[in-house]
Order: sequence, then structure tokens, then C-alpha cells
Amino acid sequence: MLTARTKWVTYSILLGAALLCGDKNLAAAAAAESDSDFFFTGVASAQANDNVFLSHTNAKSDTIFDLTPGLEFDFGKNSLTKGMFSINEDFQIYGSESSLNTGLTNAAFTSAYDDNKTKLNLNASYHIADQATRDVHLVGVLVKRDLYHAEALGEDAVTEKTSVGAGVVYDDTQYKHTGYTNWEWIKVPLKYYYEVEPKLDLSAGFTYKDNQLGTGGVNSNEYFYNVGARGEFTPKLTGELSVGYEQIQFAKGVKSKNGVGVDSNFTYAYTPKTTVTFGVSNDFGYSASGGSSYRIFGLNGGVSTAINDQWKANAQLSYNHYDYISTTEKDDFYNGQLGATYIINVYLSVTGAYTYTEDSSNITADSFTNNIFSISASLRF
Repeated sequence: MLTARTKWVTYSILLGAALLCGDKNLAAAAAAESDSDFFFTGVASAQANDNVFLSHTNAKSDTIFDLTPGLEFDFGKNSLTKGMFSINEDFQIYGSESSLNTGLTNAAFTSAYDDNKTKLNLNASYHIADQATRDVHLVGVLVKRDLYHAEALGEDAVTEKTSVGAGVVYDDTQYKHTGYTNWEWIKVPLKYYYEVEPKLDLSAGFTYKDNQLGTGGVNSNEYFYNVGARGEFTPKLTGELSVGYEQIQFAKGVKSKNGVGVDSNFTYAYTPKTTVTFGVSNDFGYSASGGSSYRIFGLNGGVSTAINDQWKANAQLSYNHYDYISTTEKDDFYNGQLGATYIINVYLSVTGAYTYTEDSSNITADSFTNNIFSISASLRF
């Protein structure tokens, strides 16, 4: 059952998409064969998972097969307004635990308008998830949930050197299993940019976030006052950084908390074929198990390289520290992945990957490790 606010935001995003689609450039694009493409997509994968339920003891291993047929429509290749709509159905089949077999729907819409003065990005997605995560795991049970996300972000040039940005971001997680806390939030970011060098801007901003929690959680408001920079820091280093004062105010019970807020992402072009990415974050969040609030500090990094025209390789590593506000729990969460892709032709590619996950918690029962080996074939034509 969608809440009133969920319906309001969903209708608003659909209306925004309809208005954007009403643009004469987009209408022409949809009618012109050269300006739009329609694709059939598909992914077939198999994974060996040694801890399906992310249990601390008595880990259950299984082989999981996924068949994911879908459709994709791309429009506006030669227009100011570009976009994509996709939908697919992920049929998950478990080798041993057939009771876990399920189908997961995924739908996404993205659209962007850019005339060098005004930029507008619209995104909306709906996804059904049924995999265990750090704080969504039960022994012998997977927790299915509906994930809604929508955002409208814009930026307009005020003068030759200044611009302002604003938007609305909406997210809603609805669990289909008792004992888990739904989390619905709306975020409103505001930014002012000033160009100090060609391709480099300084920024000042403010972000407001409203958190609405289900059973077990306490509603809150967040405020993030920040300064930062974005663009080309060196000829090879690009990205964006926001850092400042962040505060969370709870509706009842727990006193307000504050600290340093950070949001960043950087890309370093090590060679023409090799790219390194990294970022730092520091934010607030809520646990699905009981709705407890926490402070989360994160580090992430990755590297991708094109070995030749057919082979690509990548590696990612991330670390997150969860410091709970209303309980004594503290978690150190590690995730790493190694992968390689072989491009057979423009329509078909094959990927092999290994993923390692570990949660080290002072609550012993919440700690776990997980190893996944996977191979997949992706088709798009």
C-alpha cells in the first residue's frame, strides 16, 4: 500500500516526465528513427554463494541462477533532451532452496536537458529486492522489499561565472516482512557555484532532509551546511567535494546529534585506458532492523582498465563504519570485488567476478563473511 506522500511524489515525477516528453525536440526525436533506439536486453548469470542468508553461524551455501529479459528505449540522441526507459524481470532460481525462487521487477526512467545555460535531470526507478544485506538478514529467510526512488535536479547559469542548483530527491523502502522498519525520505539540496578557473567551481550549499520511519523508528530532520568544489582539479583529476556541518534532530527521545558531513567523488585518469575512482562520505542513516539511527563513515575506491578492444578488468574496495546513536552497536563493513569482461561483439559480452563481504560487529550475532563467484552473459540488440 502506497502512502499518501509516496503517491504524491510518484505522480509529481510522472507529471514532470510527461512535461519533459512534451518538449518539441523530444517529440521529434521519438518520431525520427535516427534519434531513438529500441533494444531487447537480457542477462543470464550463475553465482556460487557460500552464505545466502549472511548468517554468523551455520552458513547456507547455494548456486543461484538469474535470467533477466528486458526492454530498453533510448531517445533524443541528437536533441537537447535525451533519455532512457528500461524494464526487466529478474527470475531468480536457487539450486537447492527452491522455496526461495522468485521474480523481481526493475524499471527505470532517466532524462536530461542541457542547452549550456540550463540543465535538468529527471530520474525515477522501481525495484523489488530479495537479497540479504548487512542489516536485512534472517536465518533461513530472505526479506523482500519494494524500493522507490525519484529525483529532479536542475542548474541554471545566472551570470558568466555563477550558477545555482536546486532539486528534490525522494526515496522509499517498504518491507514485506514483519519486524523491519520502513524508511521514507525527501531531500532538498541547494547549491551556489562560482567559477574560479575554467572548468573549476567553488560551491556553497544547504541540504534539508526529512526522514519518516515506520514501526520502531523515530522521525527526524537533517541539515547540512557545506562548502566545496567541483570540476577539473588537475588535467587528470576531476570530481566534486562537499564538506561542512551536519545536524540531525529527532522528533522524540534521542537528543540531536551533529558532526562533520562529507560527500565526495573523484576520478583520476591514470592512463588513457585506466581510470581510478575514489571517494569519502560521512552521513546519517537508519537500520532496517528496529529503525535504529546511526552515523556512517565511508571510504571507497576502484580501478578499471581496458586491456584491449575485447578485454576489460575492474576492481572495487569499500569500507563503512556504522556507529549507532541509540544503541551500543558498532559495525565495520568491508566489500571488495574483482571482475573481468570479455566483449564478444557489440551485442554480447561475458563477465566473471569474485565478491568478498565482511561485517565485523560488536554484536556477535550480526557478524558474517560472504564469498560469491559469478559468471554472466549480457545481451543487448
